[in-house]
Amino acid sequence: MITLILRFLAAALVYFIVALLLGIAQLFNLSFLTPAHVHLAFVGFVCGVIIATMYQQVPTLTGAELHSKRAARASFWFFNAGIVVFSVSYPKFRLLASAGALLLLIAFYLFTYNVIATISNRKGESYVFKFYSASSIFLSIASTLGFLFTVNPSLISYRPTHVHLALVGGVALIIVGAMSWMLPMVVVKEIYSKRWMDYVFYAIVVASLGLAFGLALSKTLALLSGFILLAAVLLFICDMVKSYTAPTKTAFKSTPVEAKFFLAALAYLALTLLLGLALVLFPLGRGFVIAHAHLAALGFVVQTVIGGLYHVIPTLAWTKLIASEKERAPSSFKELFSAERSRWVFIAFNVGTLLLASGFAFAIKGVTFFGALLVAFACIAFAAEMLGVIRRAGAI
Repeated sequence: MITLILRFLAAALVYFIVALLLGIAQLFNLSFLTPAHVHLAFVGFVCGVIIATMYQQVPTLTGAELHSKRAARASFWFFNAGIVVFSVSYPKFRLLASAGALLLLIAFYLFTYNVIATISNRKGESYVFKFYSASSIFLSIASTLGFLFTVNPSLISYRPTHVHLALVGGVALIIVGAMSWMLPMVVVKEIYSKRWMDYVFYAIVVASLGLAFGLALSKTLALLSGFILLAAVLLFICDMVKSYTAPTKTAFKSTPVEAKFFLAALAYLALTLLLGLALVLFPLGRGFVIAHAHLAALGFVVQTVIGGLYHVIPTLAWTKLIASEKERAPSSFKELFSAERSRWVFIAFNVGTLLLASGFAFAIKGVTFFGALLVAFACIAFAAEMLGVIRRAGAI
């Protein structure tokens, strides 16, 4: 399974690079590339990483074998065929796009089935199981809506429902659940309050549903859901900060690279929610809407994913190398990537994200362009290094 997971992650990194290049191209008024850019980034990269890492994390946390390796392999092929077909055809070639969306739908259904079935066979209990199960269901529902949009374009008015079910109920929920145990783990500490994470879970689920229906039917419901989501986010951030700052017997010379990205992502998460509420309350303009989307997408989602992959990919590759190379294998997974390069990736990514969002918000094209270049440089450098690690392990 390690080889399959690494190949899944390698494909996701390739989609990430393509999405970044398409994002740069859009700054030259090539707006027709927007659907491909968005879906390659969120579906190809983010969801591809989520599926792959869940195939590793869920068995690890449950103490049970992945329910169906055959279904996992099938989801790999359905997912990659689906995202390629959909990205090159939507929205111009609707029939072909529908076929791609159907392939993606099958992949998400297989993923959801595998996650829930594995958790059902668990040998222990963990608060994160709720996050993983609910998130996989939300992703399948959002994928179903996406498929229906391609079949019946008249339903496109419900796009905000599709987007928020996918990004809040699917992506944000699973990222919050995963970060809640990964951040304390990488700094060798215990989570401050598992009970708080239960509250966070239920609040995000309620807010996801409220936003999904509210944006389609009721501004009041959407606003109320936004406040619930803000409360959940603040409680989650408080839990993570208290976990990170708790005393420990282990002394670190510096903050682990994974933790740096996680902590920065938490700051963007709070900023994103505050700006989102401001957009509901005040007509700030389209530029602020685009800035809000990029702060959420890059600052929170992509930054968390990058932080997680700095741990997951080298760890899986190191496990394969120990089995194949034995005494010639590196003594630690951290030897597989450059700590110095990761620092520059972190700085360039965050400076670029802030410049990009500011440029969009205040309509300053030069700032937008420079920020986009910094983000692209940082992310491509990261992706290239991780692809090298996967290749070093012999998975590609």
